[in-house]
Amino acid sequence: RASPARLVIAMGIAAMLAVFLLYTSIAGGGTPQLRPSELKGRTGEVALVGKVVGRPSGDAHSDGLRFQLRDVEGTYSVPVVYRGSVPDMFRSGRDILVEGRLRNGTFVADPGTMKTKCPSKYTAKKQS
Repeated sequence: RASPARLVIAMGIAAMLAVFLLYTSIAGGGTPQLRPSELKGRTGEVALVGKVVGRPSGDAHSDGLRFQLRDVEGTYSVPVVYRGSVPDMFRSGRDILVEGRLRNGTFVADPGTMKTKCPSKYTAKKQS
């Protein structure tokens, strides 16, 4: 049978673990989220957010899907190469997020990290 002191210690440890898990899920695990114009000089892993511009080319399951990602509000863009599953909503003009790193001027996205952002999430709601 566990003593009351051991139960208190176990509950304290469980509470600290719960707080840590909550913090990491809210904070996104510490990967910085950047726009293409903020990439210069970055060497580590980042989450890149932007708008797909131009015509994507290539195959995401072999040589890689290639496209340009532009700042959502701006003109700076960076070439991206991505391998992995592509969301149904992916197309030119769509806001996306990919994780990876800049290599020789091209953002090399980690496989399976592409997420599209729903445009309705960012439009102003009508006042009734």
